[in-house]
Amino acid sequence: MAGSLTAQIAKVKVAPRVYPDDKSWAGVGKVALGRRPVITSGVISGALRMHQATSSRRLSRGTHLATPKSCAYLVPLGLLTVGAPALASDFVDTRLNVTLTNENVLAAPGETNPPVPGWRFDRPNQLGVLFFDNYDTRFTGYESLTHVVLYKAVQRQRWEAEAAYVLRLLQFSDVNLSSIDDGSYIKVNYYFDPTRARRTNVSVTAFPLNSDRMRLGYSWRLSWGGSPIFFKANPDVSTNLNPPPTPPVPGLRIQIADDRWYAYFGAKTSVLRYEQDQELHSVYGLLGGAGVDLVPGHLRLEANGGFFDRGTIPRVLTQRLPVQTYGVSVQLSAWDRLSPSLSADTALYRNDPNSAARYLTKPLYTPGISWLLMSEFTAEATTLENPDQAESSRAQWGLAGDVNFRLQYGNFRYRLDAMYRSLQYLLVNQPSLVPFQDFPSGDGVEIRPELFAATGVDYYVEKSGTTVGVTVGVDRPASYKPPTSSVNPLDSSPAILVVRNQGDVVILPQGQDTLPALATKLAARQDFLEMFALIVETYYQYDPNGTRLVTDPATQLKQRVFENPNRLGFNFTLQARF
Repeated sequence: MAGSLTAQIAKVKVAPRVYPDDKSWAGVGKVALGRRPVITSGVISGALRMHQATSSRRLSRGTHLATPKSCAYLVPLGLLTVGAPALASDFVDTRLNVTLTNENVLAAPGETNPPVPGWRFDRPNQLGVLFFDNYDTRFTGYESLTHVVLYKAVQRQRWEAEAAYVLRLLQFSDVNLSSIDDGSYIKVNYYFDPTRARRTNVSVTAFPLNSDRMRLGYSWRLSWGGSPIFFKANPDVSTNLNPPPTPPVPGLRIQIADDRWYAYFGAKTSVLRYEQDQELHSVYGLLGGAGVDLVPGHLRLEANGGFFDRGTIPRVLTQRLPVQTYGVSVQLSAWDRLSPSLSADTALYRNDPNSAARYLTKPLYTPGISWLLMSEFTAEATTLENPDQAESSRAQWGLAGDVNFRLQYGNFRYRLDAMYRSLQYLLVNQPSLVPFQDFPSGDGVEIRPELFAATGVDYYVEKSGTTVGVTVGVDRPASYKPPTSSVNPLDSSPAILVVRNQGDVVILPQGQDTLPALATKLAARQDFLEMFALIVETYYQYDPNGTRLVTDPATQLKQRVFENPNRLGFNFTLQARF
């Protein structure tokens, strides 16, 4: 019997790798590592059931007992199942990147902010990631990370249910590891047509810990209403590796959808500690949206919006005034053969080959012309402390919008991104420059939005698997100039503040103004062996807004000076994704 059971396990066929047309994904399930099959817990339990059915002795009606000889095989099999809690097939969207980088060969260490140490194997800092990179994703592309996805799905006639436990592991170094729940969920679908010839269905999706993937807006860079709106720290940056413990943000979404339209309503909650009583109070967000294909396969209109109760203003005189954010986003999409899709960072993780492939999908090149045009607009407001009138609040409005165009002709691709973000919108999660306080009014105040545009082309050499491309862009960052005879909130001077993002603020030398930044990148990518790539990038950026503090040798006082605006950098990356 020992030989027969061992032979049964040895003869279990390992499913071949499943490659879609883009050849970017090795099938999830039973995967091959080299030439050795990985025996998953499902294979082992199946072998045990088969072994029990053929070797057990019937004691009474409905009762089975394994023979003493067969019990011996439960020990090594138990060690296989218990000793390997996360098997190879449980990991989805794994990314490994080894990058030789120098973000600015024109500067010595200490001459830029952040500093550039020189040539090294490392994840590039923010100087090595240009403002037009990764427009529709939260990641820079240089991370080493993986997702543990324990997934189960069941279908019964009209019903379809699935659940996934999703744990993201992101490594900043060999000893610094960020682990978060990345959208674990339970989803139940009910189809009105038992044959599913018509796809009309109602679904309920519940996020037990983290509902950040349920957001408003459409482009990732303009999305809002995620977990950060309840003041959750960003887990994607190393400075937040050990943030103060904050409550989770679970949520629920109910949706009805057909082939041409959808509508949904959602809610999420959390708890915050109020200043006035130092007790935890519940806060919540309500979300809703709908979309319809006005011309099937060519024109789509979508809109969503929400209301968020974010606690109270943590000030002595205004601590009982509520902080509330509300707004709406609208998007119009037109396309031909290149249909629109949401960012992968808002999609649900599934541990099966068909759906997991979308995280690693490479461009699909087809003959002829295909194109996509999308335009989005968002308006939101947050009630904040009124600096011009004591013990009162007022709404601070933020606006954002973008235009995205994609064109593909055979192996040639062209793209254009243009974006507008007001400073108020950029800081909606903080909220505002001075947290919980609106900008003051008065003579001389200037609050400028971010204006951004980038365009690029690339070409895929099918014979060699090489992609070469170039991108150019211009960006005028958002900025704040304090009122006349007043000071900014950071260094109590009348200097202008340049705000690139929340937490990324540059103080200009006094008397200087914000200027546009220019950048270009030349990139070549060599794909090989389905899931590996060698990526070479050289980039130049002219940024006249970078500053740093230096010591005046005469007075020994610190003063702020401009950096060299010219930056020339290189990234050489060996990448594996599976």
